[in-house]
This record gives sequence, structure tokens and C-alpha cells, in this order.
Amino acid sequence: MGCYQRIVVGTNGSEAARTAVAVAGEFAVRLDVPVTAVSVWRDAGRKSGTDAEWAEDNTRTAAEALLGIGVSEVVRTELDGPPGALLIETAEREPETLLVIGGGSLGSSKARLLGSTANHVSHHSQTDVVFTNKIPKRWTTIGLTTDGSASSLTAVRRGYELALALGARPFLVTSAKTDDDGADILIDVEGQITVEDPELFGRDILTGVPPAEAICNSAWKYDLVVIGNRGMSGPARLLGSVANKVTHDIDTNLLLVNTTH
Repeated sequence: MGCYQRIVVGTNGSEAARTAVAVAGEFAVRLDVPVTAVSVWRDAGRKSGTDAEWAEDNTRTAAEALLGIGVSEVVRTELDGPPGALLIETAEREPETLLVIGGGSLGSSKARLLGSTANHVSHHSQTDVVFTNKIPKRWTTIGLTTDGSASSLTAVRRGYELALALGARPFLVTSAKTDDDGADILIDVEGQITVEDPELFGRDILTGVPPAEAICNSAWKYDLVVIGNRGMSGPARLLGSVANKVTHDIDTNLLLVNTTH
């Protein structure tokens, strides 16, 4: 059994959505799982043929792209209502579902104030979410961020499984005051995680700047960065949690793992 059993991808026909569809498709092929392509129009309760046709065009185009790269099964869904809430609702209908959406609006304070779909999903999803920013030529490196906490180990394990499926090398990434402190954290993490081949792990110890800034500064090294969602809601979010800052500032693909199960 793989790390995910279905992928839900949101599409509105934009360039960012096409990136999300491409990434979702590659994940689905590597994991050999079906994809549900979802398009939502915003005017809840409005029975407009034009809006429905727009959404149908979006899912049709997405389905063609997904089937074209070898996805075995694609389901198309068009919905009327708030996009963030409906994407979350669709993803939560089945266990072990991965939600994939474009992440470009996360870095825009204006978009967040106006009601960014990605922002809503980042703070409310109970499923794991990939926020896409680029389509790698090959999936070669995946950064698994950890501070040694139990919740971060959950994210590391999930990221490790995905890295194996993608044929990418997983790197344990931690931020610490000194290299020695970071090495101690990673040695402890490796000791708590049972994997088939621990030699696969690379190590990346970040020092000199606060953790969120360090992770974002090093993001260029990775096709995907993985982080747990601790601090994405409640008081920790308002105080500026590492996960919240990374989610909004990172410029590579991000897997936000729900560690509150």
C-alpha cells in the first residue's frame, strides 16, 4: 500500500492550475492511484450555464492532460460554492487522499486578504496538501524538515515514502544554532525512524538565521519541501509559527502534512 490512495487536484484553468495538474499527474502515475479533477466557480447558488461550462472546460482539459501522461483513472467534478471549503470537503471524503493545488497566492498578502483559496486550504485542510510552484524536469531531491519533535517525525515519514515513490533522494533538513546541535537532532531523528535504507538520507543542517527563513533560503535545493502543519491554526499561527511562515514564503513545491491526526 502506498502513502496515498487518491489525489484530488483543483483547477481553474490558470497557469498555476496547469502546474498543479502536471504535478498531480506525475504523483498519480508514480503512485498508481486515480485522480479527481475539481473545478469550482465562486458564485454559490447561482445557476449560470456559463459558469458551469467554464468549470466543465477546466476539468475536461485537466482530464485530457492527466490521461495523456498515463494516469489510469480520472474523475471530473464541478462544484458551485466557496473553492477552498469545497476542495477540502472533496479531499476528505476518502482516507489517504492527497490534495494538490497551485500555491502562488500564498505569498501575496493582497490575495490572502481577498480570500485566497490556497490560504484557506493551508489553515483548514485535514488532509495532506501539496502547494505547487514549479514542474521539475526530474524529481531528484526532497527536503524533509524536522526539529526532532514527534509531529515533525510524522511529516518526515510521509515525505520519505513519497520520495521513494518519485525516485528522489530524501534529505533530512533541520535548523539549529550550531552544526553540532543540528547533527544531534538528525542522529536522534534517524534513530526514531525505521526505514528500509537509512543510507538514502542526505543531511542538511541550517544555521545562522531563524528556522523559517533558513528553510525558505535553502528551498532552491529541493524539488519538494515537506513540513508538518503544527502551528497552522490557533494561537501559534498568530504568533508566527515556522510552518505558517514557510508555507507563505517558500518558492518551491511544498507538501504540508497533517500531523494532528
